[in-house]
Amino acid sequence: MDPLVHRIRDTYDALPVSERKLAELILEMRGDLAAYSATELAARAGVSKATAARLVRRLGYADFHEMRQQARNRYHNGSPLAELSNTLGLEGTLAQHLGHDIACLTRTSETIPAGHAQAAVNILADAQRVTVVGFRNSYPPAIYARELLVQVRPQVNLLPVPGQTVSEELSDLGPGDAILAFGFRRRPPVLGRILRIAAAAKTRTVLLGDSSLGEISKSADIVFHCFSRGSRLFDSYVAAMSLVNYLGSGVALALGVSAQERLRRIEAMHEEFCDLEP
Repeated sequence: MDPLVHRIRDTYDALPVSERKLAELILEMRGDLAAYSATELAARAGVSKATAARLVRRLGYADFHEMRQQARNRYHNGSPLAELSNTLGLEGTLAQHLGHDIACLTRTSETIPAGHAQAAVNILADAQRVTVVGFRNSYPPAIYARELLVQVRPQVNLLPVPGQTVSEELSDLGPGDAILAFGFRRRPPVLGRILRIAAAAKTRTVLLGDSSLGEISKSADIVFHCFSRGSRLFDSYVAAMSLVNYLGSGVALALGVSAQERLRRIEAMHEEFCDLEP
């Protein structure tokens, strides 16, 4: 676990309200922490610079610079540039690579509590509308999830819409909606804000991510931690894609006849448009 996250979690419940506000902001944007001074960070959280100094000392750092440096080092460890320097000169066969992906699948399955997957299926099947959210490397599994779900149920949206902001899409979230979010490492801070908005709107949320999820996972109803460290340069999303496949199939089975009728209509339209090769 990120040492900064670990320190905040250990002290969070005992923090005064003002320091807690700043701690939540740090958790949300720790990947961008290097770009801000203590004064700028305090201003963003709406607290005083003295509050920032007290929190830094309470977390065991000599000063803000030390905390920021640790966050910077941790953040760049997720960079492909940093990973490349670690893997240069290392040989690896395709069989080893595929074996590593199989291990990711196995380790992921071992972390999922009994009933967790079915609870997620129920959320996605019962919702009036599902919004699928994924940024950066989380966007491909989000697209895949949306393409599976839209085949078996109506009202499945994908965020972000290319070239657009998300505010309009989130403005009418309610208790009847559901969000399926993907939050793998090096994600933008906006994902945490989306999850908090959903929680405030009593919208149920299923979140897939890795060990870096940290504080944002508290805003989700169901959380899946997928092992995603790759065997070489890039992260692996095999476990996430497999889990998405399982959830999509589960939603189809849960909806039964309505899913079957929707698939039948879709197939008829494919034939009418001649948009698929035989």
